[in-house]
Amino acid sequence: MNSVGAIWAACVVIAGCGGVGSTSGTDTGTGTSTTGPGIPGITSVTSSDSEPTVGSSTDGVVRYDVGGASDTGTCADADVKFEPQIPTVLLLIDQSGSMTSNFGGTDRWDAVYNALLDPDDGLVPHLEGQVRFGMALYTSFEGDEGGECPVITETPPALDNYGAIAATWEASQPEDETPTGESIAAVTPTLVMDPSEGTKIIVLATDGEPDTCAEPNPQNGQEESVEAAAAAFDQGVRTYVISVGNEVSDQHLQDVANAGAGVGPGDPDAAFYKADDAQALADAFADIVDGVRDCKLTLDGTVADGGEDECAVFVNGEVIPLDNDNGWQLNNPSEVELVGDACDAIQNGEVQVSIKCACGVVTPVG
Repeated sequence: MNSVGAIWAACVVIAGCGGVGSTSGTDTGTGTSTTGPGIPGITSVTSSDSEPTVGSSTDGVVRYDVGGASDTGTCADADVKFEPQIPTVLLLIDQSGSMTSNFGGTDRWDAVYNALLDPDDGLVPHLEGQVRFGMALYTSFEGDEGGECPVITETPPALDNYGAIAATWEASQPEDETPTGESIAAVTPTLVMDPSEGTKIIVLATDGEPDTCAEPNPQNGQEESVEAAAAAFDQGVRTYVISVGNEVSDQHLQDVANAGAGVGPGDPDAAFYKADDAQALADAFADIVDGVRDCKLTLDGTVADGGEDECAVFVNGEVIPLDNDNGWQLNNPSEVELVGDACDAIQNGEVQVSIKCACGVVTPVG
């Protein structure tokens, strides 16, 4: 599958310095002369397994060495880490009886399992340490006439949640009806009341037109589904929709996608997904989840006013530009955001990100 996890090995590095101005320095791990990236007061990068000195490390963290500083003028060497805001993703999966229909050599139910939960290739085991995944299976038994409606089997979102989600799936099977609108409404509070920071989304995977609890047949629940997606958006939860197969109309998929994204009159349509085979289904899930992985990085410290000019951000070892459409920006003293191509790299690839600032620019928390 196309999804790969992003590795955000990130730290802000504050090195001891007595003055400003870039000069030649020495790699304290190898003795090799190096030159810094033009940040005042920073002269070289070091990564060392030797005894620690100013600018060196015994834990593999890359730090800056500073030349020309006197013992009395040297400030403390410190690391300030920064972390991505972790998204919360609730997988809302249609559990209706039609999910047993053929789907390119398997059935729709097993195709969803393979895309999400296959131990080797599934999205959830691959990203469970970087995304708070939860799952809700939904159906009904003849709507209101069958008693409880909708019937939701839910595993609340959490990091490292693959085991719990897989156990829920293995204990379940396709059942009966498709009350999509009521099910979106039923699971939205799970995300609204979740205290975690970061983006919160519903990923709806369904294989048919929706019905309602009041009218399980025929499938006349389109309006309720669109209204539920719009109501979720109004509460800060976006809904994405995937058709498992080709039995959901493009118009309904577009209406749900637009409502779930808060698309207004004159705005461009939101994307929806229509998967006709197992690979397309896996790609759809991966595209959605990768796309909502946040490019905002929270610093464990604060950057001095105007100090971003004395910092450099690196993606896979390459400097990216400040205040550029494809670089980075400082949203507030404690939040860096990657934008454009730099954000795409975070969302779609295995990436190492680091930010390095001159002495005194970043004040660590505590």
